[in-house]
Amino acid sequence: MTGQAAPPELSCLPSYLSNPQPCIYKSGTYVVLDFETTTYGKGLPIYEQNSVVCASWFVSATGQHKFLRGSEFEMAELVEDVRAADFLVAHNAKFELGWLGRCGYPVEDGILVYDTMIAEYVIGGNRWKFADLALGRCGERHGLGSKVDIVSMMIKGGVSTTDIPASLLEEYCSRDVQLCRLLYVRQLGIFEVWPKLLNLVYTRCLLTPVLVDMEGRGLKLDAAKVLPLCEAAEKEYSDNVIQMNTITGGINVNSGKQLAEYLYDVLEFKHTGKLTPGGKRSTAEATISALRPRTAKQKKFLDLYKRGRELSNTLTKYLRKFKACCEDSGGILMAQFNQTATFTHRLSSTGLEYSTQFQNLPREYKPLFMAKDEGWQIAEADGSQLEFRVAAHLGRDQVALSDIVSKKDVHAATAEYLSTTRQEAKAHTFKPLYGGTRGTKEQVAYYEYFNDRYSGIVAAQNEWKNHVLEHKVLDTEWGMRFYWPTTEMQASGYITNSTSICNYPVQSFATAEIIPIAVVYLHYLSRYRNVAIHMVNTVHDSAVAEVHKDAGAEFVSLSKLCFIDVVYWYLEEVYGIKMTVPLGVGVGIGTHWGDSEAKDSEIKIDATKEYYEQ
Repeated sequence: MTGQAAPPELSCLPSYLSNPQPCIYKSGTYVVLDFETTTYGKGLPIYEQNSVVCASWFVSATGQHKFLRGSEFEMAELVEDVRAADFLVAHNAKFELGWLGRCGYPVEDGILVYDTMIAEYVIGGNRWKFADLALGRCGERHGLGSKVDIVSMMIKGGVSTTDIPASLLEEYCSRDVQLCRLLYVRQLGIFEVWPKLLNLVYTRCLLTPVLVDMEGRGLKLDAAKVLPLCEAAEKEYSDNVIQMNTITGGINVNSGKQLAEYLYDVLEFKHTGKLTPGGKRSTAEATISALRPRTAKQKKFLDLYKRGRELSNTLTKYLRKFKACCEDSGGILMAQFNQTATFTHRLSSTGLEYSTQFQNLPREYKPLFMAKDEGWQIAEADGSQLEFRVAAHLGRDQVALSDIVSKKDVHAATAEYLSTTRQEAKAHTFKPLYGGTRGTKEQVAYYEYFNDRYSGIVAAQNEWKNHVLEHKVLDTEWGMRFYWPTTEMQASGYITNSTSICNYPVQSFATAEIIPIAVVYLHYLSRYRNVAIHMVNTVHDSAVAEVHKDAGAEFVSLSKLCFIDVVYWYLEEVYGIKMTVPLGVGVGIGTHWGDSEAKDSEIKIDATKEYYEQ
């Protein structure tokens, strides 16, 4: 800890936000909690048809282990015990917090948690997949026992928790609490050896209650935009199928055998040599994309085929689901955020009823979303060139710093170099940051130019690769540990895993540490200052909110405060890191997410010298 004073605007917040102290996990009082609930939709609390069946909890202040069979309306004693503790311990705490909210605890106003699943995820770095983070698996890994028994098998077999004998369910629920508590203690011992990891756990856990609130709100689709767009796509797709049948004679383009015969025997495309595992001529999408038409008929087929694939994908993945959501659920699209799913530790998301997640929506579909209530708008605060700026900091790259300060349009420079549009160039501008070296002759030349220009970034990444080659692990500046045990140098001199070694530190620091900090404080400052702002989504380097039309200026002010002032302070206060580059934020507000109104009104703010100069 640096002892640096927090921004004065944070004085209205609870102490664990205005004066963050990860060491509280070692000395504070806590409650270890586990709920058993009904199981519709995996028992998620956002489904009103679900309810609590029982709860078991341990109170560290008194040493009492308590159990109560009853619904969420009968948990007053639990709520009071949680209020009296410094923090809550749970495995996959987001689930418990959602149910705690149903029990009457105002989770959206804040609660400090310690999530043993998140802690295990942090300890594992990039070694463990989601299945390895189940409580039973964690217990086995640490030699603490397992939770596999008759109740586990009954639940997995579809037996309702309300039908499981009370004595068995109490034993099962209480044992989970005991195992979670033992795992918490074991993890604290690991953090004595790797103390910086505890800071990461603290930050991730600050985000958990914010995600609970966002999950309960969902995103609102505008039916007036969705339905005609879907109808037009359906018509174009139908026309595409008719034209395909006309020129092909009605072959099934989803049949590899029929498609191969038509491509290579009828149209006489030159076969690329690519074969299926069964030895057949390949019709994979990448293979077809590589075909070069020599006749008008070949070109017409490829154009129709590629457009048909595009339309099929957009209809099946998005538009038909959006339409069903508008017609059946009032346009409210729901998803879950996943805090322990990616190797870089940034968030991912999983769609619920309509299987459409929130993290990687195509840019063109964002304007289909609007605020839920009249008089409200959609606002987005976006970390400016965040991963490039993080890379510049990690490489202490003076040329990159100069380009950032002078507001050099790097995408425009890339476009000029590649003789393409600025939008098309974006896919290549920062590809070298992630170990990208292959492409067309022009692209490869650009990547070499990038590496020559930003030699500080490249030197840092080369150092990471060489360190991993020798030690199989990389310790980052902020405390994260990444593991690549299979890394070796090939005869060509190429170091295996180079792409992820170059990528993970940059992406992780930017989107798993910096953005969560900004999102957390934007959420809580909006609530504690009673500003009409509701956070509804976060997408890698941005925060999305519903904002009352009279609160737009306040959203801009809070975005600057949280993405710049708070991030600089928090990184130095909790991680001991003094950033050496200017961070920035772009804020756009419109009737729909990312629409032309939001783009035209975007306000960009960069940190001034006093924030980062040393």
